[in-house]
Amino acid sequence: MRWLIAVWRWFVGWLVWLLREPVLELPEAPREEPRVPPAPQYEVVHVTEDPDEVLPGILYAVGENGHLWHVALVCPCGCGATIALNTLPDDSPRWTLLEEPEGPSLKPSVWRTTGCRSHFVLRTGRVRWC
Repeated sequence: MRWLIAVWRWFVGWLVWLLREPVLELPEAPREEPRVPPAPQYEVVHVTEDPDEVLPGILYAVGENGHLWHVALVCPCGCGATIALNTLPDDSPRWTLLEEPEGPSLKPSVWRTTGCRSHFVLRTGRVRWC
């Protein structure tokens, strides 16, 4: 019979604890946003040969007479490396540059296998991290 009284007291104590009003509500700690580099707006600049200095925010389309050989851009992670992506239709791997009114897009995603190892997609001029 003692165990039944002990269980009853525990249950009543639990109900009192559950129904009591909170004495002090602590404010939630502010959440820190993950530190991701801001997505720059890219624009396309057509050139006939690789530029001496590749500037951030510019996607250089290298080719001539309507034939695109490759695109070059500065890595958006901030490491400063220049990325050159092949666009020749008969080579592999290759990327496709789509020039849209909202901004340029590259297909498929860019995944660096050396250096910073960034993985991102460029859609409508904006970097989206993978």
